[in-house]
Amino acid sequence: MATRRTEREKIAHVYRRLGFGATPSELDAAEKIGLHATIDALIDYREALEPSPYEFYWREKEEPDLGSWRTRAWWVYNMLVTPTPLKEKLTLFWHSHFPVSDGKVEDGPMMLDYVQTLREHAAAPFPKLLTAIAKNPAMMRYLDMERAVRGRPNENFAREVMELFTMGIGNYDEADVKEVARSLTGWGYLNTFYEMPGNTEQKVRDALRDGRPFSTFIDMPAMRDDGPKKILGKSRDWKGEQVLEMLAKQPATSERIARRLWEFFAYQHPETKPVAAIARVFQTSVGDIRKTLHAMVRQEEFWSDRCFRGLVKSPAEFCIGIVRAQGSAAELRRLRDQAASPYTPIPKKVMDNAGHIAYRMERMGLSLLYPVDVSGWKWGDAWATPAMMGERGMFTGLLLWDDKGPGAGSKTPLEFVKGKGAKTSEEIASAICELFDVELPEASMKVVAKAVGDPRSLNDPGWWAGSLNRAIRVLVAAPEMHMM
Repeated sequence: MATRRTEREKIAHVYRRLGFGATPSELDAAEKIGLHATIDALIDYREALEPSPYEFYWREKEEPDLGSWRTRAWWVYNMLVTPTPLKEKLTLFWHSHFPVSDGKVEDGPMMLDYVQTLREHAAAPFPKLLTAIAKNPAMMRYLDMERAVRGRPNENFAREVMELFTMGIGNYDEADVKEVARSLTGWGYLNTFYEMPGNTEQKVRDALRDGRPFSTFIDMPAMRDDGPKKILGKSRDWKGEQVLEMLAKQPATSERIARRLWEFFAYQHPETKPVAAIARVFQTSVGDIRKTLHAMVRQEEFWSDRCFRGLVKSPAEFCIGIVRAQGSAAELRRLRDQAASPYTPIPKKVMDNAGHIAYRMERMGLSLLYPVDVSGWKWGDAWATPAMMGERGMFTGLLLWDDKGPGAGSKTPLEFVKGKGAKTSEEIASAICELFDVELPEASMKVVAKAVGDPRSLNDPGWWAGSLNRAIRVLVAAPEMHMM
């Protein structure tokens, strides 16, 4: 039997899995509407107004920089301030399922379009997402499909579509790969950014003015192989979109996506029962991601002791969770001009701090836009190597101090601890653990209390910032801080 848990504990669990954890104020608000309404709000999210990525590209007195590292900073900023955290988690999931690396693409504008494609279709029906990403220029370039023409099909692209994106090894043969490759002939992409007149700034302004992408998929009917193709036992003149939809609807695809979703959102090495249950929903709903996630959270295993605090946080969940709990994310949101347009440069402090988090995540093994290989990242326990954990131990969040003394990253925790009525070092330690959503055994709590030191630090913001810094360093050394 699963441990009996309070409504608040269950809500916190859902926020950890479908987002990056909840702040105490978010938990307070969620408790008022209840667990089921909270789940509905997280999964059935409505699109919210987001900062334009172009805000992160402009530079003072220099041409805009469209490098992928700036796209990473923009994405991290969204993770920090988003009102729709599941959108970011799903985009991260699909980034690993449909991996593309700028290490090979070497084209910032193209990589931006790739991320935008993932974000736009994150909760879309799987056949629609699969088709959109297969037609994405960055993906096509990554898998060497600049042009696929009759007589010269691209088997590499076709193989990855079947092996990694849909059914998985063992559910097709080499003949199927060759025939799928033939069905995708006539496909290619056009990259016009570097062909346009003017310098980089003018190219960007023109593209924004005209609503024109920097690169786009192209269909070349004259280059298409229109002969019959036998795929998975069915012979016809398969067109590219038709074969992708057919692969997306295969039972083997449903089982594979269901398992990967469970291992990403719940825990590794799952039992057959929950995977089979959500695979059925995926299959019958034709890949409806929202319905599949609703089915996932309805499984009793999702609420089991194995699932609660049973999955190692990825670097994204670890870093974003700490910064949000500190209140530093809210400060970065405040620093950005809320009336900003795509032509407004993001404040340097926001850019630097978002970029710093992306860098820390990279050091911990999650280099956004640079997946390790065509199979994406390994999740769960794979994050807990000695080297990666050592890097985590050096991360204490953001904005503990600023140029004038203690920053938002220490002020918000101070307000929270005082609001809890903490008086002793032990009570302060307990409040800090609640703020950072970590459950520690008694012996570890004593270590945190010792790190906090004299409770009189609550009366001196500078003293408190040092106490909090020591306490966070103890927390990130505790195994419990890395579980969700």
